[in-house]
Amino acid sequence: MYMGLWDKAVEVAEKWLPVAWEIREWPVVHWSSAWLAIAFLKRKRPEQAKQILDRVFAEVPARALDNRSSFAMPYSHIAVAQLHLETGHPNLALNAAQQAVVSSQQTGAPLEEGAAHRVLGQVYEAMGAPHAEADAAFRRSLALLEAIESPPELAQTLLAYGRFRRGDNSRQDRALIERALRLFQEMGATGWVQEARAALNLPSGESPNALDRT
Repeated sequence: MYMGLWDKAVEVAEKWLPVAWEIREWPVVHWSSAWLAIAFLKRKRPEQAKQILDRVFAEVPARALDNRSSFAMPYSHIAVAQLHLETGHPNLALNAAQQAVVSSQQTGAPLEEGAAHRVLGQVYEAMGAPHAEADAAFRRSLALLEAIESPPELAQTLLAYGRFRRGDNSRQDRALIERALRLFQEMGATGWVQEARAALNLPSGESPNALDRT
């Protein structure tokens, strides 16, 4: 997922997720299902994403995740929020994003909380909520992910925030996405590099060092 190799993510998750279900390794079930669902959404396959997530919330025992493993839950809510955004249900997306924030805070999971605030910002943006609400969510995501030095999640937030702010200040907006692109390039995150290039209207073959000249 962090490389943006969506077809590969689907291939790996579909191969090994059944094993996690079989041995009742519930944290792995939650994480892998969430990431598989996100990969399906990136491939414009929301129905398959919904099937994966519906099964998680219907079949994983409610008390299966103890205090040591409950931090696996937030990303499932994040994936649900993204699914509802993709399918045009912003109110349901808002509820899922808020659940992701609360559950990540309760379990003390700053990476997941950073990702949850990012999707909350995206939901506010889609709902046409006051600009300040979305801006605050994106800024909270940036602060959390900067603090724990998580380049993969931070780059995603920089990209999402830059897209959201587009038009506020073209130079600052572009700088956010340019920084995201540099991080993706440093990680060799092929799929995300393509998304960042598209957001900057860069040709697909642009040199990785091109940003140094802008």
